[in-house]
Amino acid sequence: MSHARTPSDLAEGVPFSFFCSLLREISQSPSHKAAAGHRYNNPNYPALTILRRWVNKLRKDFTPLPAGTSAIVFKLLFPDEDHGRKFDMQETRLSQNIADCFGIDKGFLGKWFSENASGCLGEELKLVLERTCASVGDHISPLSIAQVDELLDELASTSGYSDMSIRKKYPQAKRRARLPIIKDLFRTLSPMDAGFLTQIILKDLRPILYPLRETHYIAALLGHNTASVKMLSKEDAMNIWDPTRWMLNSYRVRSTIAETANRFELSQNERGPNVPRIGAPVTIPESEKGRSPRHALEFFRQSQQIWAETKYDGERAQIHVEVLLNKTKITIFSKSKRDSTWDRKAVHDNIFQALGLSEYGVYTDGHRFRVQQNVILDAEMVVFNGERIDEFWRIKGLIEKTASGIRGKREHGSAECQSSVVSSSQSSMSLLMRPYCQRRKILEGLIHVIPGISILSERVPVSFDGINYGEQRQIALEKIFSGTIANCQEGLVLKGGDSKYHDFSTPWVKLKKDYIPEYGDTLDMVIVGVGWDRERARVLRVPPSTITTFYIGGLENSEEIKRQPSCRPHFQLYFTVSYGLDRRKLEEINFMIHSTETVPYSPSMNCDSLGYTFTLLPGLQHPRLILKTPLLAELFGAGFTKAPQSRHYELRFPRLTKVHRPNERGWQDGVNLQALHKIACEVVGRDSSSKEARNISAQIWGKPASPGAKSSPKRKATGDLWEERFASMDGRARVKARINHSRLPSPARLSYAASSSQRHRTLQPLAPKTNLDPVAPVTTAFAASQDRDLSLEIFHLSTSRRSRKSPMSCTESKATTNSPIPTVVHKLFMPQPAPAENIYQPLMKKNGTSFLENALVWLAKPRGKTSYSFRWVKTSIPRAQQLHSVESLLMGCGWCAGVPGSTWADRGIIFIDESDAAGKDLARHALRLIYERSETLPADHPRKTIWIFDRKSWTFDAEDVEHQALHRLK
Repeated sequence: MSHARTPSDLAEGVPFSFFCSLLREISQSPSHKAAAGHRYNNPNYPALTILRRWVNKLRKDFTPLPAGTSAIVFKLLFPDEDHGRKFDMQETRLSQNIADCFGIDKGFLGKWFSENASGCLGEELKLVLERTCASVGDHISPLSIAQVDELLDELASTSGYSDMSIRKKYPQAKRRARLPIIKDLFRTLSPMDAGFLTQIILKDLRPILYPLRETHYIAALLGHNTASVKMLSKEDAMNIWDPTRWMLNSYRVRSTIAETANRFELSQNERGPNVPRIGAPVTIPESEKGRSPRHALEFFRQSQQIWAETKYDGERAQIHVEVLLNKTKITIFSKSKRDSTWDRKAVHDNIFQALGLSEYGVYTDGHRFRVQQNVILDAEMVVFNGERIDEFWRIKGLIEKTASGIRGKREHGSAECQSSVVSSSQSSMSLLMRPYCQRRKILEGLIHVIPGISILSERVPVSFDGINYGEQRQIALEKIFSGTIANCQEGLVLKGGDSKYHDFSTPWVKLKKDYIPEYGDTLDMVIVGVGWDRERARVLRVPPSTITTFYIGGLENSEEIKRQPSCRPHFQLYFTVSYGLDRRKLEEINFMIHSTETVPYSPSMNCDSLGYTFTLLPGLQHPRLILKTPLLAELFGAGFTKAPQSRHYELRFPRLTKVHRPNERGWQDGVNLQALHKIACEVVGRDSSSKEARNISAQIWGKPASPGAKSSPKRKATGDLWEERFASMDGRARVKARINHSRLPSPARLSYAASSSQRHRTLQPLAPKTNLDPVAPVTTAFAASQDRDLSLEIFHLSTSRRSRKSPMSCTESKATTNSPIPTVVHKLFMPQPAPAENIYQPLMKKNGTSFLENALVWLAKPRGKTSYSFRWVKTSIPRAQQLHSVESLLMGCGWCAGVPGSTWADRGIIFIDESDAAGKDLARHALRLIYERSETLPADHPRKTIWIFDRKSWTFDAEDVEHQALHRLK
């Protein structure tokens, strides 16, 4: 008599299929609709509950667990934390190898990111295998997690980017090719398990562990948000695995997940003290964002002393120095915990000089410096130009000249030390719990300051005593921060004098001007193309049909167009923007672009169908669509930088704030590349290349030279301006001039300010000085129209409703003439409590067809208000037909100049909830916009009928709803 085999019979140790059962259950847990509250307050955490059950089952069925199980489970569950293994394969290369493994058409997997796909290679592989396999059933692979882990090590050894310890396990002479390893990994797996393993190799389980529930971009953007799914964090997983929290505390000291897990399996005596170790990166503290000087200081209410350190614009480097008898060994970890020692070979000599050491363990200055044991330094790598720190982007320009190793490209610069953690192999001493003031003092005793080689971060105390303690401290910080901005520095890092390295009660606080709303560097630039970005889409949890990324172009031939207006514009597409817009604004822009004419991008595409030409920066991911009519966008960022292969400045950390419709502002209002260069130079404090020649010429003719970008007068003026801005934020000082510095020219061209009254937008006083080039005035179609009283009167139908005249019924006679006003039918529907079916049936049935079918619908209710009246609408109308604003509905119905409208929609429908004052105001706004739009459109402009219903009354005739119209404007 046979008996069913348990999973433990199929593999030695824990079966990989058993691990996949954890992933399978998490992936099947339901997501939730968009929550109004903060995402961290979401009590629904099914992934954590499932993990707790799975861990209990694991320990029950497989005790004692094989050695190394903890590390293997965490490396598989959080593959992005597995920094030692690099597979050198993204979706394109991996899909080709998997297709060869299973003998399937490579085209099936190559479409993983198409608009009709899931955007997840693992999910697409699962679907393909389910279609091609005759029977999948409850297949259990014979592989154990230990065997899978070993095969992944072997696969990683084929990549030169993997840790040397992994590559040494498989010498190159005996190393197998990738395909045989992949066959051993995948051939015995079920379709679902193969999908999970695919995403583990890609180091991103998110898209298959938390799959999308909506496939339409409107439903995905508006029906869900980041609170809809609470993803499992490694910190919470560690607390489930180890309720004593030793594992989590150890990880913060040695942030290598494998080492932490392996130490956890040792006995308490074998673990050793929880102190940093040379060669294991220490977790870098998380910093808070200061939204203003006042907000930044709120984190230090309990601190008697605050220090403001200059935040230098460089790359983070955690430097591990091991002092041996005859040799000094340096290991450098990047911010992402990657071992970048040989990428940054050029700074090794600088580190030796800063510490008074040599590569051979010899002290270079008679033991002047106290580096006689191992040390870990938290530093920033910057590029020096002489003794001055140069722009950030120049780090990338030195890549190929300085790196040693497989990358053959990395940074050259100097280490600017901020704080330190010291340990010794003889007698370990951790400074993690020492206060900042002590760690800084020790650091100052270790580092030899050498201009152009190594410096200590500049810092200023922000501490006062007296009655106005808080206000004095804030004014002092504003002055310090204004000076930092005037010196073209990135910002400040605030640290409490008594704060620990990992101090959650008194964290580090970054203060940058772009963190302050509306204070970043702003530009008006042109959107030429759009696309779907994998990383951004997975954060937003949206399908590939969603536009997440906008390709920004700069006009290159503006001077040629001035000389010859018939010349076609030429744009350089050289950077992208994926952040800045909330989900509602992003949905509105998606709808707008999907409703306009676009052209699929192809590297060999012909620009004849466009009114312009363009080039794409080499190395930039290809866009999906090119717009026939470029759009003007408002961007802001944190200063300016350059891409490695680009000649032009671009915003650093760009974010999108607004996209203008063509009838509001055209792309011609965007800043061109020549003007952008001048703006960027002024912001970063760089003199133009022609300035030196002009100054030499001025000296020849006995004229004074013009001050440089970082001259004292300019710095003082800029600092004073920022101090005034900060003061005005709190109402402490009157704003001297209502001037939008983001729209004005440089001081040499202030004559343009005299004509500021002709500008098309209201000038604001507190924006930073960026868009310096004047733009041509643009008048909107509504600028000259009078503000008519279009207040909405709520009509109640009676038995004599058809003979009743509405206040707008006079326009009904116009409807029979050649009036350009399109049809607007004001209708009513029954309020609650009425059975949903009594409303649904008459409204849906009109001459045997569905009235709501092929309709764009807007539920006009104030934001945040829950209306019981609309419950039946939400359940009766597909989510893809429901829009979030009247603007989107007007655009979809063709009521916008230059926009043809939706091709599938037959009508627009507005349901108005006017049960309170907020609802009435929203209804007035909607009607005002509709009537203003109707007056501006040409009579022959094609558009769809818009029906409007309120909730006070409902008297639909089931046979024909049109008979119940209160008024009709044609």
